[in-house]
Amino acid sequence: MGQLSGNGAKHISLLFVAHICCATAVSAQHVWVDPRGEGKLTWSDNIDLTNSNRVSGLVLNTSAGLNTRVEGRKVQGALDYALDYYHFLNDGDTDLRHSMFGVLDAEVIENHLSVNARASLRQVFLNQTDSISQSEANRSDNRRLVQNYTGTAILKGGMRDFADWRVSYRYGLTLSPADNLDDETLTTNFSDSQSHEIKASLGSGDRFNSLEWRLFASSSRVTRSLDVNDFRNEQVGAELWYKFGRHFAVVGEVSQNQNDFQSDVLNEEGVGWEAGFRWTPGRKLDLTARHGRVGKRETWTARLQYLFSVRLDFVGNYTDTLSADSVVLNDNLQTFGFDDNQGITDANGLPVDERDPKFTLSDVDFRRQNASGILTLRNRRTERIYISGNMEWRTYDDEAGRRSSTWGVSTGFRRKINRNTTLDGVFSYRRSRFNNNSRVDNYLVGNLQWNRILSEYFRLSVSLDHSERLTSEVNGDLMENAVTVHLRGTF
Repeated sequence: MGQLSGNGAKHISLLFVAHICCATAVSAQHVWVDPRGEGKLTWSDNIDLTNSNRVSGLVLNTSAGLNTRVEGRKVQGALDYALDYYHFLNDGDTDLRHSMFGVLDAEVIENHLSVNARASLRQVFLNQTDSISQSEANRSDNRRLVQNYTGTAILKGGMRDFADWRVSYRYGLTLSPADNLDDETLTTNFSDSQSHEIKASLGSGDRFNSLEWRLFASSSRVTRSLDVNDFRNEQVGAELWYKFGRHFAVVGEVSQNQNDFQSDVLNEEGVGWEAGFRWTPGRKLDLTARHGRVGKRETWTARLQYLFSVRLDFVGNYTDTLSADSVVLNDNLQTFGFDDNQGITDANGLPVDERDPKFTLSDVDFRRQNASGILTLRNRRTERIYISGNMEWRTYDDEAGRRSSTWGVSTGFRRKINRNTTLDGVFSYRRSRFNNNSRVDNYLVGNLQWNRILSEYFRLSVSLDHSERLTSEVNGDLMENAVTVHLRGTF
């Protein structure tokens, strides 16, 4: 089982960030460096995030940050870092927190070799059944700094018009303070880990029209610092598509699978198959659905995209995979980007809040069944209104075969009041079931934020936050209200 030393892992992470900065600076044609200073004053009615005997108070947060962006013909990148100092005025306690997000996309050899990298340092709540909040101006042993780094190299080419080939390799590094078994304040344990994911495929070229084929192979491995099982999942197979005209196609796939899962239901030793179709009757609808079986596990995957109008669209997905928390972190981080106005955004261009993962971070591998959908409306005065929903079921690879699930809906908007003023709102509800339904949580979140551009360099915002958890656990209910005044200056 692979081991990671703390110092070695930290050196790797520093080299990773340094490589991003150096590679980007060398290739960039335009570079922007925007230092900033921020001050926040927050009143919270539960600064210790306790279930009872709540303590209210003022929290002063001063922050220094730096945003660097680079753009070139073959490279684009951004790095945003902040150091936050929290002073709890009611008792004089202090806290120092780091946060960082970096993104790099570069084309090394035109049309053949590209690389991309993501790096994230963020404060997250490790255990979803312990204290959680949408506000940052509070304190909890459940909140810790988790570092995640991932980089991908993609090499592709062709064999005249007969075939195209593609090879990708993704490396991931997760550094977690929750791997210290001697720390009795930790609410859960979660290893440092390294992941290696390799995918290769050979598919039909332009010569093929109605009949298309693809051969593929993949290998995913995660090694962990604690004495727990490592993750391994490998597959080789072939896929065949046949098109009936321009609007309908069918697909069939066979594969050979192997992994190290212990559960009979999740263990995939042997042949698997999938069959499905893609239907595109017009410019508005694109539907793909597949069904199959691998070992004792039946699988479904689906994707639906519907364009109601230029301003209204819907995108939905359903996937069924075997995975690990380290791989999920890599997947999420890989889709994130950086926006000057919204900060970190997901693949749909929506702001991302990584503070509260939907499940407790764990070293136990699992089957992940995930469904999500987002309905987006755009108009002139409201930049975007959206409604999103998701459901996820996890079956863990342990002796008890534990199952946990969660589903939630959220809506948000950005309203432009005038040239210098906007109003943002986010409201969400989530229902989670833990450990074979032995505990059920209902989590409600509301945020309303008024933003005002004071000058070229200064912005002012006032936000209201409400977080509330209602749980079946005795004395487990949790609630917090917070008001924050935020002044930001860029130089």
